[in-house]
Formats: sequence, structure tokens, C-alpha cells
Amino acid sequence: MRLQIQAKFFVLFSVITFLVGCGFHLRGDLSFPDLYKTAYIESDAPEYSRESIEFYVKRQLASQMQFVESKNQADLIIHIDESYDTRVLASNLSGAQREYTSYLSANISVVDSQGRVVFPTESFVRSQDFSLNEREPLAKTTAEEAIKRELSEGLSRAFIRRLTTVIRAGK
Repeated sequence: MRLQIQAKFFVLFSVITFLVGCGFHLRGDLSFPDLYKTAYIESDAPEYSRESIEFYVKRQLASQMQFVESKNQADLIIHIDESYDTRVLASNLSGAQREYTSYLSANISVVDSQGRVVFPTESFVRSQDFSLNEREPLAKTTAEEAIKRELSEGLSRAFIRRLTTVIRAGK
């Protein structure tokens, strides 16, 4: 019994030592420099759509930035060009479609109020497979909406991580 406790302690100690030794640390809070306190988002998606990347970027950065209604009031201007597509992967013998792949892609760039490029245009792509029960008539619509929300949230997180890295590197 005592030997098992010592073995568990040794394993835990080894893991902690490895993590400390390899430089692992938690990401910490997102903090933008003081000169970036307001932002404006240019997007072709409906403004308050819960399936748009804009919605999730605003939601995730709300504690760090104020989003304004005009480019003239903004320290940062975020341009998002997003597109969504669903493709059929498989169908049954009668031709009914049952498996799909949804793709969300976006080209995102950020400039400051003087027009200087803060974050050059970068392409982000996310995809997810899903299948449907063909006996439920609204299943495809409901599933697609949920998947598009998931893809938008994941893509916005990837963008924010990259933007934070670029801004911190430029300090």
C-alpha cells in the first residue's frame, strides 16, 4: 500500500518536473496594448447572426475591446470575408443524402486607424462531417445551424490566438 502511494507520488512529481522543464505554461489572459481599445468589424455576414464569425469575435473580445459602429471611431478595423459550404459525402441506394461535410472558410485581415497592416490577410478553414436521419425532415437544417455555430466559434478562436501572437510579437 505504501509502495503504491510512493509510486503515484513519483509519477506525479515526474510529470510536473517534465512540464516545468519543457517550458509549459498556461496561455494567460488576452491583453491588447492600450492603443487598441476600440474595434470595428467589416463583414458580409448578417450583423447579429449567431452563425457568423463576427458574432464570436465580438463575444470573445468584449472584455478587452469596445466595438464601435464606425471605422472612424476604431483603433482596429477587422475585415472578415467568410463563406460556408456543405458537400454530400454519401447517399443511400434511393439517392437520399445522408452524410455531409460542412466547410467554413474566412479571409481575415486587420489594419489600424492609420491604415497600417496589423495582421495581414490570412485564410482560416474549418470543416466537420455529420450524418442525418433521413426520416426527420428538419434534421439537416437544425444540424447545419449547430455545426456552423461550432465552426464559427472555433475559427474565431483560432483567429484571436493568431492576432494576439502577432500583436505581442510587434510590441
